[in-house]
Amino acid sequence: MKHVLFVDVRNTARSRMAEVWFNRLAAGWGKADSCGTMPARIGDPCVVQVMREVGVTMPDRTPRPVKQQLLSRAEVIVILGKELNAEAFPAARVWDLPDPTHQPLPQYRLVRDAIYRNVEELIVDLRTLETQTRAPGWSISPLR
Repeated sequence: MKHVLFVDVRNTARSRMAEVWFNRLAAGWGKADSCGTMPARIGDPCVVQVMREVGVTMPDRTPRPVKQQLLSRAEVIVILGKELNAEAFPAARVWDLPDPTHQPLPQYRLVRDAIYRNVEELIVDLRTLETQTRAPGWSISPLR
């Protein structure tokens, strides 16, 4: 099972939405977690509201900090937003999405929909890579 970790600053909006979208769209094939470099104490109720608008229930949990256990389990790390130093997460993908926190609900909806599209693309990319690496006669040579 493919394991993805979504990281942002507070783990209240973008990374949580990405985690939920990934787990929903990749059910049975992949699993995602999310965390924040400076997690908030509580989740963002606006995220719950805009996800509910599209029929998605957000699991009730406290924002989580980045921990070695989450990092070591991840095969792919995705950083949401440019507030984080991407160099701290080598080989991570960066999705330049604004943090909707404290913005009007339409901003949350735009970010929600952008994350959905990005998660769809990520799943396609990961499945394609998986298929290519399993194809008979195809192999990856180590870099020298």
